[in-house]
Amino acid sequence: MRHFIVPALTLAIALKAHGDPGHSANGEAFNEGPRQAAVFIPGCGDAVNFPISSKKPDAQKFFTQGIGQLHGFWYYEAERSFRQVAAIDPECAMAYWGMSMANVNNEKRASAFIKKAAPLKAKATPREQKWISTLENLYRDNDKRDKKQKSLDCIKDFETLVQDDPKDIEAKAFLVWRIWFSREEAPISSLQGVDALIDQIFAAVPNHPAHHYRIHLWDQSKPILALKSGAQCGQAAPGIAHMWHMPGHTFSKLKRPDDAAWQQEASTRVDHAYMIRTYILPDQIHNYAHNEEWLTRTYNELGRAKDAAALATSLIAIPLHPTYNTLEKPSTSASYGRTRLIETLIKWERWNELKSFTQNPVGQVSHDITRLQALGLASFQLNDSKTLATALKDLEALAIAPKTTKAGNSKTAADTKKSDSKEASTDTKAKKTPKPEVKAKANAIAELKALVALGSKDGSVRRAETRKLLSDLKVLDIPKERLALYWLKFDDKAQAAELTKNFTQDLVSLAIKTEVLQACGKTDEAKKAFEETRKQAFAMDRDLPIAKRLDTLAKTLGIQGDWPAATPKRTDSGTRPEITSLGPVHWTPPVAPVFEANTLEGKLVKSTDFTAKKPTLFLFYLGHDCGHCVEQMQAFAKATADFEKAGIQLVAVTLETSKVAEGIRPKLKLKADQPLPFPILSDSSLEAFKKVRAHDDFENENLHATILIDTAGKQRWQDISWEPFKDAKFALEESKRLLSLSPSK
Repeated sequence: MRHFIVPALTLAIALKAHGDPGHSANGEAFNEGPRQAAVFIPGCGDAVNFPISSKKPDAQKFFTQGIGQLHGFWYYEAERSFRQVAAIDPECAMAYWGMSMANVNNEKRASAFIKKAAPLKAKATPREQKWISTLENLYRDNDKRDKKQKSLDCIKDFETLVQDDPKDIEAKAFLVWRIWFSREEAPISSLQGVDALIDQIFAAVPNHPAHHYRIHLWDQSKPILALKSGAQCGQAAPGIAHMWHMPGHTFSKLKRPDDAAWQQEASTRVDHAYMIRTYILPDQIHNYAHNEEWLTRTYNELGRAKDAAALATSLIAIPLHPTYNTLEKPSTSASYGRTRLIETLIKWERWNELKSFTQNPVGQVSHDITRLQALGLASFQLNDSKTLATALKDLEALAIAPKTTKAGNSKTAADTKKSDSKEASTDTKAKKTPKPEVKAKANAIAELKALVALGSKDGSVRRAETRKLLSDLKVLDIPKERLALYWLKFDDKAQAAELTKNFTQDLVSLAIKTEVLQACGKTDEAKKAFEETRKQAFAMDRDLPIAKRLDTLAKTLGIQGDWPAATPKRTDSGTRPEITSLGPVHWTPPVAPVFEANTLEGKLVKSTDFTAKKPTLFLFYLGHDCGHCVEQMQAFAKATADFEKAGIQLVAVTLETSKVAEGIRPKLKLKADQPLPFPILSDSSLEAFKKVRAHDDFENENLHATILIDTAGKQRWQDISWEPFKDAKFALEESKRLLSLSPSK
């Protein structure tokens, strides 16, 4: 164990020699990614067989685990596994090959990692040297090749590995992966040819995780050809969430939403179990938010409205983070959660819930446009003309910031001289391209104006004007199902019936089509639509408004007994585990580790001594000679009163001894007799830092951490990094938001 050196001058000299506190001594690439030791995770591809020359058995085991994680695109954990290999066997060049492979989507880091293999390459076997050369060739310095040629050369290098050893299954698997991965720069000339190569893999190893690649291969053209792999993909590596997710693509494309939902739910359960166990924020995980939002849509496709709304609500409750999860980023839990919840509540006519959810401003323009449009829709359905009018007024007043163009960026004079002509044309194009929010706002205003007219009961809006407003909606991006119901309310059955010709074929659309056609007197067509509705309604929540209306309509149409079709019975979905055994369906904050440290007076205290009284934001910093740490402490010192007003206490934890920790006072520019704005604890033993994972296990160095723990002992938010978290305002607002939610949500 490395202990803190007491004298401050010695500390400063040591830090200068080593580099910035919290930063890796191995270079910038090692700052990112996992910094805690890997553990053996069951179910990461037991069929994988990739021997390396290391004499350390655990190094081989972690390397094999990393290979399985690469096949499952679980790059975060793959990198951790390969870092563990290097920690166990520093002479293993292939460990750095693995780290590079785990960063295929980050060329800068991938290149840095493969360079670390070069000094060790002479100690590797000839076979390993060839594998390392594939990436050295891909990430050459000063490379003049275009992307296509680089990809073609890389594919050729993997082909050479197969040719040198035709029995090497991993070489074939990675060749398949590389061909698929390079498809944009080097289009695949024969999908069937690649599929034949996959057949060779399964002929030797039937449960190899290459099932993942077959699904990707046929996803956009003939998903039926990936059905067998869809039934075996998750089972080939059950510990990797993405391996359960990918068959959801196949089943969705084959119009089997029940199977797709099972796969996507299995994926989210595996993800949640992993995150809760390892204190990882959900949006740190590749593909997590995508799986969740798709599962929400799949639940809706099945009519499982309660499950869809619950999952979307859970996404909204997930911790925000300025790097991983913000409303401004469209592919995050926060953004998807709001979007999918509003879609769900509109789709299933849950107007009171929708009205309640959309009352308050969000502070992000695209979401506020959606919010106000939804508020108007709900108010119209609830006959609340006053709130509808207010929503329209607020929508019209909503400001959209002008589009940022390159002309607004700061540049040096030399930069300007080099690129003036190029930017002139770019800027002209940018200024002529309206922001997406402009169109969305115009569409929303048009719809709400039509609803105001449609709901007018005092004759103030003439029928001709209402017809014009409704007619104008036809060319806008508004669901045809909504428009048909508007025309039906307007009592123009011809327009309503005509729109049904362009309805989609999902459950709710077919149900609305049935209702509209019956209301228009087209009973025979309504019966046909109802027959299609019945086929898809086997999992539909029966207490939904539209389901209750269909109950009545079924009797009108002479349908005997329960009208939904029976749940499909399938024999080609694969042998599945009990789904609840995989983990919880919703993310929940984990139980925080309890740690001990000393006060500046030398008294030993526990973290629970603070959290039992009130929610506590712990600031783990690396010493008063760390300039970035001082900046963090200054930022939070200024915000202490705001945290106290919110009922949240701040507690700092340093790796310095109690005596040295007093040095933070002058660094904060506090007067000699002025008390510190919050308690500072000393953890010179580093036990507390290690308990909360603010420690690089690979390099035996310490990290910065900001951690929120509530009075129930749940860890509600964290940021653990080589950099300290200095945004006190964000931390305050997010802490308040999270603490207003139940810990189970």
